[in-house]
Amino acid sequence: MAFRRLIPVAVACVLTTAIATPSHASRAAKEPYCATYKCIALTFDDGPAEHTETLLKVLKKYKAKATFFMIGNRVKKNLKMVGQVAKNGHEIGNHSWDHKYFTDLTSQEIYAEVRDTQRIIKKATGKDPVVFRAPGGLYPDEAREIVAKFGMVQVPGTVATKDYIKDYRNVEFLTSKALEIAEPGAVVLMHETVKETASSLPTVLRELTKQGYHFVTVSKLLEGQELTPGEVYPETPPDDSDTPEFPDGTEG
Repeated sequence: MAFRRLIPVAVACVLTTAIATPSHASRAAKEPYCATYKCIALTFDDGPAEHTETLLKVLKKYKAKATFFMIGNRVKKNLKMVGQVAKNGHEIGNHSWDHKYFTDLTSQEIYAEVRDTQRIIKKATGKDPVVFRAPGGLYPDEAREIVAKFGMVQVPGTVATKDYIKDYRNVEFLTSKALEIAEPGAVVLMHETVKETASSLPTVLRELTKQGYHFVTVSKLLEGQELTPGEVYPETPPDDSDTPEFPDGTEG
């Protein structure tokens, strides 16, 4: 499915005066932020966790926004923290209730995982999540339909530092990996449960800032695209070895 630009409602309202005031119509049809700027979306899975506060401090220092895909039962135990993440301008996505692989669940169980997580995140933030990431990146067909019912799109990520592999949990390696895989329009998958990821973030943000990157939420990155609930975005991940994969026994 090809992406199409959304036409703001404001454009329709000025059609009758567009000929007389072309500059007015031009302002109404403002380009999406990431059509103008070099954007990248950093994402963190499996929180809230012990390193969440550290991540928030670093992100604030560099005026960076990120997306946190959170687990429902952890949100329930940390409502205040989750509320603070949202208050700081970050996006919170649904990452299931207890991180069970959807390929091992019935449709009814998947529905409950998604529904209960939506409810608890809304309780903490006042907003329904609009982005979803399945545990382990495993998306059975029935999951797509269920996610669509809740008005969310699926965001598995386009590249990953692979901090979900224990042997890769080294600050120097994760820093180099993040810088290596960064590219405009990327959705970078990381985990807020990994101490080394939190420790690598200052250098990653500093170096990518020098390269002209703007750090945005997933929804900001996708702004201006016509999104279909339940479908996967960005639509076409890069075809390389850094696309997220979750072998058995690893986190996702």
